[in-house]
Amino acid sequence: MSDDTERKTAAQRYASELARLQKEAAGNTSPADIYQRLGTVLWKQGDSAGALAAFEQSMMGNAGSAEAHYNLGSAQLEAGKFAEAVGSAREALRLRPGFSEARLLCAAGLVATGETEAGAELVGQLGLVQMPTARRYLLLAIRLLNSRLFDAARPCLERVLREDPREVMARHLLSAVSGENPDRPVDGYVRQLFDASAATFDQELVSKLGYVIPREMVEALNAVAVAPWDVLDLGCGTGLVGVELSPYIKKLTGVDLAPNMIERARTRGIYTELRCEDLMATLSRDARYDVVTAADVFIYVGKLDAVVPAIRRVLRPGGLFAFSAEAAATPAGYELGVMGRYAHDAGYLRRLAAENGFEIEVLRETRIRFEHRRPVRGWLTVWRAA
Repeated sequence: MSDDTERKTAAQRYASELARLQKEAAGNTSPADIYQRLGTVLWKQGDSAGALAAFEQSMMGNAGSAEAHYNLGSAQLEAGKFAEAVGSAREALRLRPGFSEARLLCAAGLVATGETEAGAELVGQLGLVQMPTARRYLLLAIRLLNSRLFDAARPCLERVLREDPREVMARHLLSAVSGENPDRPVDGYVRQLFDASAATFDQELVSKLGYVIPREMVEALNAVAVAPWDVLDLGCGTGLVGVELSPYIKKLTGVDLAPNMIERARTRGIYTELRCEDLMATLSRDARYDVVTAADVFIYVGKLDAVVPAIRRVLRPGGLFAFSAEAAATPAGYELGVMGRYAHDAGYLRRLAAENGFEIEVLRETRIRFEHRRPVRGWLTVWRAA
């Protein structure tokens, strides 16, 4: 299925569900649950205003539901109704005192209204043990970023670094929300990010964010070359690309910075070799490959001027380099976005291909994933070593 067809199919599915729920709500004397479902559909579709209106309607019959108050509060926070979001979160907590997501929502709303210390104090009540101040403010910053409240997140990140100057995630995210464009992420950021997310990585990326790049990448490879191949899977993560490649390989080598990701990939039993090391260390070795893959790797790399020639060196003549990247239109060639990921300009990618002896077999726009319930556009490309 093409990306355009996938988008149209998803839109039609949502439209059909939306029409059905709206019809049910109009003809139902007690439509509270229908409005909850309607709000969820609109929220997933990226219609924040419509979702907020539906969640508000649902409250007439859902006043005793902690989940309903939480949903309403989340929509209010993103809509800039900060005081209302705090009220909804507090009601969710009254109904369900151990509702940790509602506690974090309430804290984020307090920060957005200017009550930063009160928000941090509330976050500190999430655990049974005393939470360090830096950790409190980092959790707050991430919750605010996820609600697209970048201005509110920035002082929280600054506070993290005052408390703990070594906190690499806060330093990288502060660069992102400050509009900086470093050539590469802060040292240690990528490893920390993926070690922390390894246990839930597949569920979050595939089930919640609609990630299909591994399948699309292997389909693109099969369209331009005949397997089997010796493959180097850069940034292999838990092995999502490896699973798709497994019917087409002679040997499969996986590389990742995060030890926890490597261990998850190992359980799949499909890799000939797995290495926990930086991709440039791997690319300096003497091994040669028919195919090199890098699925959503360069969004955590930035400048590619040294990476592309290193990949060209390890490819056999006629070998293939398949990768994905988020899309940007920038004269710099790459830019660090507010969520801490890099995006790349198509002209920059074409220039790197030409300068390093690659012929572009495929370069097309695709959906990388969903973020804040909206599609993130990117590039899927396959280059051949000329």
